[in-house]
Amino acid sequence: MSNMSNPTTKLSIRGLSKTYNKTVALQPVDLEVKTGELLTLLGPSGSGKTTLLQLISGLVDVTTGNLVIDGVDQTDAPVHQRDIGVVFQSYALFPHLTVRENIAFPLQMRKVPADEIKTRVDDALAMVGLAHAGDRSPRALSGGQQQRVALARCLVYRPSVILMDEPLGALDRKLREVMQDEIKRIHRETGATIIFVTHDQEEALALSDRICLMNNGQIEQVGTPREMYEAPQSVFVADFIGVSNIFSGTVENGQLRTDAGLLPLSADAPAETCAVMIRPEDVILNGTASWALKGTVVESTYAGSETRVTIALDGDKSLIVRRPAKSEDMARGLAVTVSWDQAHARYLTK
Repeated sequence: MSNMSNPTTKLSIRGLSKTYNKTVALQPVDLEVKTGELLTLLGPSGSGKTTLLQLISGLVDVTTGNLVIDGVDQTDAPVHQRDIGVVFQSYALFPHLTVRENIAFPLQMRKVPADEIKTRVDDALAMVGLAHAGDRSPRALSGGQQQRVALARCLVYRPSVILMDEPLGALDRKLREVMQDEIKRIHRETGATIIFVTHDQEEALALSDRICLMNNGQIEQVGTPREMYEAPQSVFVADFIGVSNIFSGTVENGQLRTDAGLLPLSADAPAETCAVMIRPEDVILNGTASWALKGTVVESTYAGSETRVTIALDGDKSLIVRRPAKSEDMARGLAVTVSWDQAHARYLTK
């Protein structure tokens, strides 16, 4: 096995792909995961994110490419030699064992001394806030508590990389948010390298140091949550991450001709611009800009912290606006104008 060590790189992927018979599940991709980061593989169903996770874990054989972990080529290494921990959505706890015995199991399999097992299990239970529940059966725990046990069982043997395959998918919204905070805390305290898979873009934005957004077996963009939200590099990324207003068209004399009307382009807009993206919070209603689109309010929805207004524009185009919850009500049928500061517009070329 070759040694290609880089202290800042935990895992390196080069040209990794997977084909089943003649069906391409993952096209050749390149990706580096930094030591100690939480990177999320995000994408819709069929995007290739789960296939990539399975290739990293060794559960699926690689078709082409290389996988290097801690400087060692692990492309063809069996699962048990990869020093990888996996947390599944289904928890995969042993129902006939206590919580403590479940967590101790991977240490026993590695023949760790009994006194060290006790210490490490105690530490893991404390880490996930279950020090009081070690002697209970997993069946006696809530879904969130069972997920904490699964996480503790993975953390206890200190794997080089932790893979989380949609671990919060079976939890309700409030419990998911609690567990997101727990995972962030544990990640911060342990410094573990975590690769997290989800189809939920809000979850990815909340959890990640970086996001790898996938589509049709390819990587669309890799970046921090802020980069993905504020600087998407394609129409797909802009549409998938958060709520967006996207106007597609063609450039004519420094403007973008769209079905909704002519939109101004800033001087630095790329000549190959094919769309303009503006986030709902950056849309200005009835402003004083030198240009504006005319529209009509078709819906105004109060959502507690904000009001979401839908505006109908020309060309069967609609636009979403976010307004402070205490803003005045906007009646259906009200005529309005919409505009935005050019500094907030994102110009897309693909």
